[in-house]
Order: sequence, then structure tokens, then C-alpha cells
Amino acid sequence: MNKINLVFVDDHKIMLQGLISLLQHEAKLHIAGAFRSANEYINSGLLGQTDVLLLDMNLPGESGLEFTKRLQASSPQVGIIILTALNDSSLIEACVKAGARGFLTKDASKEEIMEAIQRVHQGEHYFGQSISHIAFEGFANSVQQDQTHKQLLSPREIEVLQLLAEGKLQKQIAAALSLSIKTVESHKANIQKKLKVNSTADLIKYAIREGFVLL
Repeated sequence: MNKINLVFVDDHKIMLQGLISLLQHEAKLHIAGAFRSANEYINSGLLGQTDVLLLDMNLPGESGLEFTKRLQASSPQVGIIILTALNDSSLIEACVKAGARGFLTKDASKEEIMEAIQRVHQGEHYFGQSISHIAFEGFANSVQQDQTHKQLLSPREIEVLQLLAEGKLQKQIAAALSLSIKTVESHKANIQKKLKVNSTADLIKYAIREGFVLL
């Protein structure tokens, strides 16, 4: 099994040590390096060997946001996950537009960090639970209020959509909403048909692009 080559960039030494300690024994990961600035990472020569980059926003010199833009222009194959203490809607929007494929706050659990790494490595997008709440609350409001959009979702479809975005399985959604699995499958198919998307990642990108998400 090929391991995911993971790199950390954070200007706080204690944060880097904590991430290494948290994830170094994960069988699916290979921690290729940990750096305290964008330049230090670039000068290491590891860029071409990086699958997923866990990146802090507040870095000395070039900011995490500026570095994300530069990396997406030169090395779009690197999956960037923003890891920050800030939970700010404008920052989320800027990171998404810059090309980041994941966003986590620094209080994320080990399980959530691992899920984000694996999803981003597979080419998907991942937003932490608090981020999903911000994004899809705005999505629901926009869908209900913007009459220029004809593809309206029902309240139940929005509930299903929110749970799907949180990574819930269909059987978990069925239990949470007191529905049958077949009904959940039907709702999911209707949502995808109305919004013309094929996956949760596509849905998030569509919602941001079309202005459904009020960030």
C-alpha cells in the first residue's frame, strides 16, 4: 500500500511537534517533513514528493493564503488543507478561491484530520464540521431566498444535504431523520438532479461558484 506523503507548514514549533506526535504512527501516512515557513518548505526540495500539505495561515513572510495561490499555479497536484485557529467566513471563502481543498480549525480531532487528509488525497474537498455548518447554513438560506434560482430544494432535501456534507452515511441519515434508506437515496438523487452535481465535493464547489453559499 502506497502511503500518503504528508508535509506540515506551521510557524509554531509546538504545533508541528503536536501534529507529528499525533499522526506519526498512522499506517496510511508518511510524514515527509515539517517546516516553519513557506520558503523553508520550498527550499527543502520536497514539493514534488508532497501529496497533501497541512498549511497554517499565519506564516512569517509569505502568508498561507498567498502560498496557496502560488502552489496552485505551479503545483496543482498538491492537496492543500488549511489548518488554522481562526474560524472566519471571509478566510474560508478566500482559501477556497485560492485553491485549497480542505479547511480545518486547530481544535479538529485526530479522526477528522485523518478523514480530511484521505479525502483530499483522493481528489475530494473536505470542510470541518464547523465549516460545513457555515457553508450549508448559507446555502439553505440562499436557496430559499434567491428567486432567480429555479432549482429549489425542499426543507427535507436541505436536511439530507447538510448531513451528506458532514460525511454521514445514508443509513445514519435515515436514522437521524426517521426515514427509510430508500427515501434517503431518493432525496439524494433528487438533490443531485436539481443541482446537476455528482458528489458532495462537486456540490460544495457548485454552491460557492453559484453564490448559494453566503460566506
